[in-house]
Amino acid sequence: MKFSRYLETRVSVICAVKVLDNTGPARHGTFRACRWFTRGAALFSLGLVALATTAWAQTLPPGDLSTVSLEELMNIRVTSVSRKEQKLSKVAAAIYVITQEDIRRSGATTIPDLLRMVPGLDVAQVDANAWAISSRGFNDQIANKLLVLIDGRSVYDPSFSGVFWDEQNVPLEDIGRIEVIRGPGATVWGANAVNGVINIITKSSKDTQGGLLTAGAGSSEAHGLIQYGGKMGRKATYRIFGGYDNYNQLVDEVGQPAADGWHLTHGGFRSDWDLSGRDALTVEGDIITGRERQTLTSFVSLDPPLVGTFSDAIRPGAGDILGRWSHTFSGRSDMALQVYFDGVNRTSSGVRQLWHTFDLDFQHHLALGSRQDVVWGFEYRHTSDNILPGYAISLDPSSRSENLSSAFAQDEFKLADSLRLTIGSKLEHNTYTGFEVEPSVRLAWSPAERQTLWAAVSRAIRQPSRTDVDIRVNVDAFPGPGGVNILVSTFGNPNFKSEELLAYELGYRVEPINRVSLDLATFYNVYQDLRTVEPGAPSFEFTPLPPHVLVPQMFGNGMHGRTYGAEVSADWNVMNRWKLTGSYSWLNMRLQLDPSSLDVSGATAAAGNSPRNQFQVRSYLTLPWGVDFDSSLYYVDRLPALNTPAYARVDARLAWHATESIELSVVGQNLLDERHFEFNDNVEQTDPSQAKRSVYGKISWRF
Repeated sequence: MKFSRYLETRVSVICAVKVLDNTGPARHGTFRACRWFTRGAALFSLGLVALATTAWAQTLPPGDLSTVSLEELMNIRVTSVSRKEQKLSKVAAAIYVITQEDIRRSGATTIPDLLRMVPGLDVAQVDANAWAISSRGFNDQIANKLLVLIDGRSVYDPSFSGVFWDEQNVPLEDIGRIEVIRGPGATVWGANAVNGVINIITKSSKDTQGGLLTAGAGSSEAHGLIQYGGKMGRKATYRIFGGYDNYNQLVDEVGQPAADGWHLTHGGFRSDWDLSGRDALTVEGDIITGRERQTLTSFVSLDPPLVGTFSDAIRPGAGDILGRWSHTFSGRSDMALQVYFDGVNRTSSGVRQLWHTFDLDFQHHLALGSRQDVVWGFEYRHTSDNILPGYAISLDPSSRSENLSSAFAQDEFKLADSLRLTIGSKLEHNTYTGFEVEPSVRLAWSPAERQTLWAAVSRAIRQPSRTDVDIRVNVDAFPGPGGVNILVSTFGNPNFKSEELLAYELGYRVEPINRVSLDLATFYNVYQDLRTVEPGAPSFEFTPLPPHVLVPQMFGNGMHGRTYGAEVSADWNVMNRWKLTGSYSWLNMRLQLDPSSLDVSGATAAAGNSPRNQFQVRSYLTLPWGVDFDSSLYYVDRLPALNTPAYARVDARLAWHATESIELSVVGQNLLDERHFEFNDNVEQTDPSQAKRSVYGKISWRF
């Protein structure tokens, strides 16, 4: 108890300094966040101390470590940085890996909740079915500078940019790992891999043989999954699954139920074939459908002028099929050819979005001599869409086809046994801006076995989407003088340019002593041609009726600036059955309008949508009798542009391995607060809801 009071006192002093640094509402919000944090820190520390004491007091059987050791973690092979296998500890990039063990012990039921553990990643829940997720700033419900892949298939929306996270419903038990790059990945992944890449890699069907049944329910959600994996002859394996997820509504600003509940039905398969000693084939696909709701504040009509708040139905729907053939020529040469077809049929805000994508991707890996390692390839993507107008949103033309062609090459030079230089570039041609070049240079130096110093310089672009070029959004309507109505609308710009980033990064990984590892990454980003909203000259318009004065706004490229910051994470195996991980990230954004820009709020809003400070501590504790106790504490700084105060969050999970095949668990989320806001979107029409305290239980049976 003395330790808990001491910790609460020390943290309160720090928070008091922070409060005195603010004024007015900011001071009140910061004080309230600090009060939550101090209580949470005390509760968290007491739990750790009590459980650690229990663990030390027991005689534990050796060799039953349920978390990945530091040595194993640093030797994990990752593929997202260079599209070839590399040892995590030697990679010249800020990369974080969420392992299957992290996933199982997180207690999370969605991919966004999993991503909260990644340092430098900003994850905020907007309502029950929408999230804002970004890396190193520029967060938004449709964050457009983060590329997300599932087994090499891009799920970045080509029409509206960003990712609809409610549709990324991969069964968490089937995810092998999630590789998250903070910083540009455009040299190998292309446009839109600006501030980060999230690569979700599922397990081979060889690793999911037999049956799996999971069921869970609680105060806010219910889930069910049934899956079976088997063999087809001697050379092939498969798995098929079907799942159902139901999420209750959150609460609005006054604590009443919000209209944002949702449910999804999801089914899919994967098969893996060993065609020969040199050839392998993977075929996978899935389909998803559901029903959701959201609360919108949107333009409704001009007769009378009305911007109203109402409940809106969302109809998510998507399907895809992917095939990947890999061939090994020799121990020094291999290739992969991937083809996928992806389709979406989604209705939201009255807009029905139909699009399909065909993508062909080839890559070849070749080791030249003893000091060069080359990866090169090309890709072709064709996308066609048809977007029907909604309440306030329309696109002109309503249908469009786009082509994206690209080629890349990357060469790693071994300058010395401890020094490696990687040079590469991607050349792309898109429908809107033509040719784009995205080069990078990366240097990794390992002066000792357990430490690596790395540096990188990269260029990346965010190419225009249909939204930037073709959209019209009716933003506001009100009566004008003389009884003439006024309509404010935002338009796309046919001459919209790609947003550009030049990134400088420096990082250091080290295991200073046994059982402890540290990972530090710093960055300095320079942006050009960022999107702004530029006012236009009013005019008289006859459509939509009745006749009215149109006050137009148009997207432009009138903002530039720089961001800089640091991210540090640490792992500590306190003892064989207790592991602590923690991280802290700091972000500073300095954005400015170009002299020619007349945007009134773009720079302030973009810089104030992401927290300046974030940190977290997670504990994995394995107790006797097959019991796990896992807990986490998160702190997220305030969002000044969105009037969202800072908050602290504590999650906890207690699990019992009743047998080798049966696991029972109870999970509590947001245990500190009855409810709190995480994001208040000032661009999208969705009214935010408050995340609330919840508890659920789950059973998993493998047979």
